[in-house]
Amino acid sequence: MDWANDAYHEPMIEQSQRRIPMPVAAAVVILLVATAIPAGKMLTSGPPRATGLIAGLLVLALAYGLWRGSGRARFWTTVFSTVGVGNGVVMFARADALGLLQIVGASVIIGLLLVPASSRQWFHDLPVEE
Repeated sequence: MDWANDAYHEPMIEQSQRRIPMPVAAAVVILLVATAIPAGKMLTSGPPRATGLIAGLLVLALAYGLWRGSGRARFWTTVFSTVGVGNGVVMFARADALGLLQIVGASVIIGLLLVPASSRQWFHDLPVEE
């Protein structure tokens, strides 16, 4: 047996964890960044501190769920983002520039979670069809 060549034929290391798809990772980052500013403002103001804390914890839970591939987190993130689009339309109608930004951000999150095949596979564990 030739021991010198055995170093080149080491067994492959199996990966036990799935890698998160780039669209889902981007949606998580956008979700966290888009809610950090409003939640921070709520935390520093008077009475709505509890609301800001609850909103911040909810966003962290949703982001963690998306990262882990939870279908429930995907559903609720899509629902809250859709509500965010509606709220952005109302804000934009009142000539608030943040409304347009909210519409775009929430729409991008929805698109990243629902459209790419890799995102659908991540949440449903189905084979990706190219």
